[in-house]
Amino acid sequence: MSSFELIELAIDPEDTKPTLEDDLTLTVVGRDIDKLDDIDHLKIVSKQLLKIIVHKQAMMRGLCKRLVEVETGGKVTRVRFKG
Repeated sequence: MSSFELIELAIDPEDTKPTLEDDLTLTVVGRDIDKLDDIDHLKIVSKQLLKIIVHKQAMMRGLCKRLVEVETGGKVTRVRFKG
């Protein structure tokens, strides 16, 4: 396993609930996926969704790092794990 750094940050569960827009997106995209009948099209959609997920994950990681710095004034306890 490779090394990694862990930073804990408390987040209110209420802030992580899906919005109405999220529900609409899930419904619309879900229906479009259900309509697919070609395996090649399904593979393309899967890869595009994976790209979106990874991009959003990277954005969240960057935003969390900024939030930690702002909320703690740079006084962060970092725990490093070696792989």
